[in-house]
Amino acid sequence: MTQLRNIFIVGAAKAGTTSLYYLLGQHPQLCTPVVKEPNYFSNGVDDITGPGSGPGDKNTVWTQNQAAYHGLYKIKEAHHFKIDASVSYLYSRHAAKQIYDYDPDAKIIIVLRNPVKRAWSHYKHLVRDNRAKDSFKHALASEEERIKKGWEFSWHLAHMGCYSKQVQRYFEYFNQANIRIFLFEEMINDLPDAVDEVTDFAGLSTFHYRFEQQQHNVSGISRSKVLSGLVDQIAGYKATINKIIPSTLTHRLMQKFRAANTKAGNFTLPEETKQQLQTYYKEDIQQTSKLINRDLSNWLH
Repeated sequence: MTQLRNIFIVGAAKAGTTSLYYLLGQHPQLCTPVVKEPNYFSNGVDDITGPGSGPGDKNTVWTQNQAAYHGLYKIKEAHHFKIDASVSYLYSRHAAKQIYDYDPDAKIIIVLRNPVKRAWSHYKHLVRDNRAKDSFKHALASEEERIKKGWEFSWHLAHMGCYSKQVQRYFEYFNQANIRIFLFEEMINDLPDAVDEVTDFAGLSTFHYRFEQQQHNVSGISRSKVLSGLVDQIAGYKATINKIIPSTLTHRLMQKFRAANTKAGNFTLPEETKQQLQTYYKEDIQQTSKLINRDLSNWLH
């Protein structure tokens, strides 16, 4: 495989990484894989990530070996970089080392979001895809049991928001000059500036991106569960489909369908659950704040 410089958007899930990925994918120097999330470096033995046994888990792409991973990239002469935006890599216990062994000079991009809001957004994402049938409170109460049963990392709603150890793993392996951390709350307020910063950080040439108004991964309730289930089934074969049809096209089509098939729903985060999560995350937020040298006090309120 032609040697390209590597850019990894490792997470966190539900922190704007999809929008960032598709914007960067417009850059002519950047080679994107046929699926946004190959999940190759987090697909290891004894990892907390990997194929799951929960509802809808079978539709997640898990790349099995390096040959298959490289096969996801259609490299052209203009390409000097390739990108992998698998959000499982931040939560994974082993992905940081696996990525380092693959390319110790890789550029690592991490986006962190208020963990309470992240967990709530991820739950709504599962509801939208007709995977979660229970309440948010019950999903949180069932989390430990589901982890023991081997449900996919997407069901680790509370655990995924404990960032300090996750970020620390990347600090242990990579030169901090090769790691850039963004806060979701700041990034969404000035996405063009954030994309320009990533472009400069990664070493890509200056580029005028087209910023679309359509949201990615919008949450809500499906109008038709049958149609939503059909799309999820198709999503399970996207690694194969996108070898024939450009991934940007299939993504736009699926986003348009999901937007049309999604209604707002009566979603309100219960105040009691919110307070419980804030207490749960308090110490880790303080540790993460010290680790990345950023003020995260607004996450505590």
